[in-house]
Amino acid sequence: MFFIKKTSLCSALMLLLGVFLVVPAMGQSRSTLRVIVTDEAGDALTGANVLVYDDGYNDIEQFCVTNFDGFCQVIIREQDWYRLKVSFIGFQNFEERIFLEEGDVVVKRIELIEQVGELGEVLVEEERGYTTGSLGITRVEAEDLSRVPSLSLDGDLMAYIKTVPGVISLGDQGGDLYIRGGSPIQNLVLVDNIPIIKPFHISNLFSAFPEQVVSNIDILAGGFDASYMSSTSAVIDVNLKTGDLVNHKASGSFSPYISSLFYEGPIQEKKSSMLVSGRVSTIKTFSGHLSPEKKDVEFYDVLARYSLHRDGFICNFTAILTDDRGKISDLRDSYLGWSNASFGGRCFGFDEYYARPFEISIGTTSFQNSERSTDGSTNNKSEVKQAFMRLDFEDYWFNQKFDYGINILAHTYRARVDSRFTFVDEARTDRFPMFQIYLRTTFDPTSNIRITPSLGTQSTIHFGPTLEPRLRVVTKPFGNNRSELSLAVGKYHQALDGFSDQRDAGTTFTIYRPNAAFAPLFSSIHRIVGLKNKIGSRIKTNVEAYYMTHNNVPVAKWTNIAQTFVLPAQANSRSYGVNTRVEYETRSLYLYLGYSWSKVRYKAATDDLGAWLDTPIFEYSPPHDQRHQLSTIASVDIGEFTVNITWELGSGRPFTKVFGFDFAIDVINTDPIEEPGVARTLFSEPYGSRLPYYHRLDASIERGFRISNDFSLEAQIGCLNVYDRNNVFYLDLNVLERVDQSPILPYAAIKISKL
Repeated sequence: MFFIKKTSLCSALMLLLGVFLVVPAMGQSRSTLRVIVTDEAGDALTGANVLVYDDGYNDIEQFCVTNFDGFCQVIIREQDWYRLKVSFIGFQNFEERIFLEEGDVVVKRIELIEQVGELGEVLVEEERGYTTGSLGITRVEAEDLSRVPSLSLDGDLMAYIKTVPGVISLGDQGGDLYIRGGSPIQNLVLVDNIPIIKPFHISNLFSAFPEQVVSNIDILAGGFDASYMSSTSAVIDVNLKTGDLVNHKASGSFSPYISSLFYEGPIQEKKSSMLVSGRVSTIKTFSGHLSPEKKDVEFYDVLARYSLHRDGFICNFTAILTDDRGKISDLRDSYLGWSNASFGGRCFGFDEYYARPFEISIGTTSFQNSERSTDGSTNNKSEVKQAFMRLDFEDYWFNQKFDYGINILAHTYRARVDSRFTFVDEARTDRFPMFQIYLRTTFDPTSNIRITPSLGTQSTIHFGPTLEPRLRVVTKPFGNNRSELSLAVGKYHQALDGFSDQRDAGTTFTIYRPNAAFAPLFSSIHRIVGLKNKIGSRIKTNVEAYYMTHNNVPVAKWTNIAQTFVLPAQANSRSYGVNTRVEYETRSLYLYLGYSWSKVRYKAATDDLGAWLDTPIFEYSPPHDQRHQLSTIASVDIGEFTVNITWELGSGRPFTKVFGFDFAIDVINTDPIEEPGVARTLFSEPYGSRLPYYHRLDASIERGFRISNDFSLEAQIGCLNVYDRNNVFYLDLNVLERVDQSPILPYAAIKISKL
């Protein structure tokens, strides 16, 4: 029955695609200009300015900014000659004279040529929804990743994202991120529209996305529009680069912590290409030699992308495999593991024969995580499989542009757990189909105000349609493009539930299940206001204040004694704070300062939470409530050398103190003289104390060498935790010992590249 329903939904979706491609758009008597902008290698240029001038005049008739496909379109009302101008920072401007007839749909594919020299001002700085400094959104370019030392010559998303204000990691093990108060399960990671649950490696130093495969990454920390659903906290949208359509390139790198191979090149020049990246950790082999501690962790990731470019469409097919195994703490016999196997394709159609541009995405992903011990006393496993088919359209109704789409998902959940998780049926399997729809538009009531409302809904057989209105407003308070005052509000729902024992930082094992089948849906309301400024041509500042509420968050019940079993409860939370960023950039120097002040509070009925305090409502700060967070980045070119330095400071996170110890005596069934009882640990108020401050300095220096016309070599030396700070990771209450984060980690790395 489930298969029949899923097949019927997919058939209906394909029929809908055919209808929208054939039926003309409203007002088709006007002219439509569709533009694709790429570099010479065929990689899409996101954020290029496309301007259409009246021929013979300097007045701008229409303009748009390219999206992550390098695409945008404009509607021209009158038949006439026009001048098309395209600009992008670092590239030569493109200009062409074109004639548009009434009812025409004209497609222009433009390759910009890289420009060497000082860069001028950008002609148009629109609020594009994805630019650095836009409200709640951090745009990360591949170059940004390279500025943060990461134990290898390739920059990495995981190393960089921890410098973003509002992003918290509990330590340098486990692969979990908390963004503006939300838990890891409330985050959504997308790669070519493929949802991936946990693409971060166990060492917390690497992700599945090294610098060389990334085009750009959008970190949406809140207030995002309804085209992004299935998340109540944050979205990390990874846009991969297109394999070079002209030249064959390859590289191999080695460091004591990770080794990698990379290839990109054309299959058919300017038509199709392949990109492949593979990395494997060497931490387990070399740790204990360069660093004082032996690390029992290992992982690998493989990413492949096939790109097909034709005159009227672009298709990308992506495969991602990851695998992680190891211990977070050597004090206990507990091995953690997780893996991803994800496959998908995304095709973007913009041919003049299509009534409207469209995008279709289809794929499947499988994630599993486990927790086991060598003696067999612990053997837990949880698995999530997802299949999806998504359609996105762009159209003009009543002279107004609209984006809208449909997404069909099918989830399968399996769990096999031991007696510690008494609330989960052993070997339980749940199937969970879901249907999502969104609609978004943008209009400008004045030249200094832009409003973007959106509306989304999602439903399954377990719950009826949700209503998720969202609104973003951007104003130019001083009437110029150098300052923007923005606000965003919205309601969010999530159906994927993940339960982990937050009381125990020594494990990240999570049980995944359909939320609505067991409890009310996760829901949240985001409220964000921000001001960004550009001072001169080199300084950018951004200040954001946010207030978010989350309902029905799963937490573990507390007792005042240590226990082996785990019971779930639900709590409501609120998080609020201020994030600030300052960036200064010249040709050879980049400086960054990020600061975050935040507060996260969970609240639940004392009886529901299991706490032993004499209050009807129990409120506490969870382990990821880090009040102060400061990050700095400095990257400077000195002659042939590049020096990268980061320094991070964080205030202490909450933890639960031990109150004391005693013996539990069964006075009814035993003789207390002969049986003194069972030793037990008594806890103080949950999360009533805080760990010491955390701070760490990382540094690297690298240089490139030209071996020949075809090969180059890069060499780097560096060190994480330069002054060997003993930062506390957590206090292991099971063995009553302190667990520290990584000590000093010196390294040397080399990379050979075929140009």
